[in-house]
Amino acid sequence: MNNINFWLESFDKLRVERNPFKAHIIANSLNEHEQNQYAVLQAAFVLANGAINQDQERLYGFWLAAINNNLSLSNIITQAQVVDLDALRDGINLLEEKGLIEYLLVDVLVFSRLVGGLTDNLKTILGEWCQLLSLSEAQLNDIIALTDHILGVEEPKVVKLTDVIGRLLANKIWQEFYVKPLTKEMLNNSINGGIWSVEDTISTECDIKLTNTVVIFKNTATIKQINSKLILTNVRLINPVFDLYNVAINFEQVVAVGGFDKEQKITSFTLNSTPDFSIRNSKFELINARCFKFKDEASNGLFESTVFENCGNEYLNGGVASYKKGVKFNSCEFTECIANIGGAVYAYNMLTDTFISCDINNCTSIEKINDQFDYAIYARVSGHKFILNSNFSSSIVVYNILDCDGDSRYPNFRLLWNSKLEGNIFYKTCTRTSYLCTLDPLSVELSGADNRSSKNYQSNDIADWSND
Repeated sequence: MNNINFWLESFDKLRVERNPFKAHIIANSLNEHEQNQYAVLQAAFVLANGAINQDQERLYGFWLAAINNNLSLSNIITQAQVVDLDALRDGINLLEEKGLIEYLLVDVLVFSRLVGGLTDNLKTILGEWCQLLSLSEAQLNDIIALTDHILGVEEPKVVKLTDVIGRLLANKIWQEFYVKPLTKEMLNNSINGGIWSVEDTISTECDIKLTNTVVIFKNTATIKQINSKLILTNVRLINPVFDLYNVAINFEQVVAVGGFDKEQKITSFTLNSTPDFSIRNSKFELINARCFKFKDEASNGLFESTVFENCGNEYLNGGVASYKKGVKFNSCEFTECIANIGGAVYAYNMLTDTFISCDINNCTSIEKINDQFDYAIYARVSGHKFILNSNFSSSIVVYNILDCDGDSRYPNFRLLWNSKLEGNIFYKTCTRTSYLCTLDPLSVELSGADNRSSKNYQSNDIADWSND
């Protein structure tokens, strides 16, 4: 009992049992043989920097346990010491096939830099490795910046919100070393830089201003904000959930990604009484979550130059947005979004120029209209020319529609101008269907239609709009 090594080894084992690292990304993505390959290759790099010391050995205890408890450090080291060309070739093939190259480099650098720095030998090896695998300088800089945060070096580089960083943040094993819990008190001041987590629901009436940051929301923790402003610039949000009342919104270069349990029916951004709304140059990929729900009578919001991919929940209406009136989209892309009704958008009332220069591709609705699944838009229509210079691969459902000659306000009424519609237009009511025309002449040509109304189909199978 007087042996210090006994105490340290015992405490390490107890820590693994009581407070283990979060699971490594390969814990669930690789089988045990592949996990062993990964660990052997990582250890071979670390050994190129020198013999494993006591601190590294202790860290391996946690790291291996986060991958697979069946992995033995002694066996890993033994194999790593005799890595040959075949093992190296197989390891590279595994990393490339599974998209794990950057993850391995982070693991190598964390262990190697734990002892103070990289030897010239390892620098040379890593340089050749990066050239062999065509890793760019920008990718390597992202990896180094993240390891700076993990190791807590003085004044770590700002983590830019690149695709590489986005992938690396999916590996939860190192998060406790670089993610700082976000509190209500911290949100009272502007935050520039850093990687933060929302562990529990935060309620605030203060303005929130985040710049150059990453925010990770855990276990559907929510930021509830009222009577203030939410200003996000160059921010990456992971699994975001916001509940906003009387909050002015300004997003610039925001990337929001996440994967949710569809049974929880999550809406990432719920807005009520929104005084001002602008989202520009951003991207949303929120799997199994509706992006935006506006509860306002009229929201007067604009999405501009923004991309939506794989968004929506099959139980909720509007995969990207559900609203009553006033929201518009300019130069936006919608791809593979889904909802119960309105794969992309579900609206009570669409105004003139709702969609300008937008692309909607393969957005689907669960609820059938005439046995059609692929309608992207559900709306009432007030005004004309609500789709301009756009491309729609999906169909559109319009609850009620004006006819082109029967309404004196819009003698040249058309739903689509200078636009391509590959799907159809389903509608429920129209005062004089014989005069109904939805496509302007160029849209007729672009859409391969026979005439201005040949894509129109009346259906009584269209549900009434609901603000649920």
